[in-house]
Amino acid sequence: MLVTIDRAGRVVIPKDVRERLMLAADAELEVDVEGDSIRLTPRVGPRRRVGEVDGLPVLEPIEGMIVTDVDVQRWRDADQR
Repeated sequence: MLVTIDRAGRVVIPKDVRERLMLAADAELEVDVEGDSIRLTPRVGPRRRVGEVDGLPVLEPIEGMIVTDVDVQRWRDADQR
């Protein structure tokens, strides 16, 4: 796959690669130089796919993580401050 660096030094990661790695806008990437190569590694937590339940988007669960209604309410309250 060939990409080009623009005048500002930016490289566009092709859409199929972004989708395969589940990279969204504002995703953070680690940049490492290995010899004459550049490696970009996504900095992500547990990867979660978006599914659908009754026509609504739903994140797949993370094994071992339980979120209660109280947790959600606390996060909403903190976000509104």
